[in-house]
Parts: sequence; C-alpha cells; structure tokens
Amino acid sequence: MISLNLKKAFDNLDINDKKDKLSSEIMFIAELLKRIKIYYGLDTNVTVKNYNINSQMSNEEFLSFIYEDVFEIQKQLLLILYSLQKQ
Repeated sequence: MISLNLKKAFDNLDINDKKDKLSSEIMFIAELLKRIKIYYGLDTNVTVKNYNINSQMSNEEFLSFIYEDVFEIQKQLLLILYSLQKQ
C-alpha cells in the first residue's frame, strides 16, 4: 500500500506532472520485468512507451496511451508465469 506522504505528494502535482510520474513508474516496472526475464533466461522484449511531458496529449489520449502499457505489462507477467510453470 502506498504511504500517505507519497500519495499526498502525487496529489499535489499538476496534471502533466502526474502523467509524467505515472509514465515513469510504468517505465520502472518494465525495467523490472526485463531484469526478471534476464534472470530466468527469457526473451527480454518488453515494449512500453515513454510519455513526453511536452506533448499536448488530451487526457483521453493519455489514458489510452497508458492502457496500452498496462496491457503490455500484464501480458509480460503472464508470459513470465507461463514460462516458470513450464520449468
């Protein structure tokens, strides 16, 4: 569970900084997935996009952008689990 201080700090960001922070967290998760895959000798192809804070992306476009990345992370987790169960 997220700490109250961390949540408050996020809540105090403006919308573009929130989008950037969320994208950064997804990039971090993708890097963790790559490291797990390297550890288990799996294909390291994990593709997530990095949000550009200077883009003029609408909130609707951003949600679709992030949804694609969340879907990719979910797919990668399933592939890792499937590969580990086969071992």
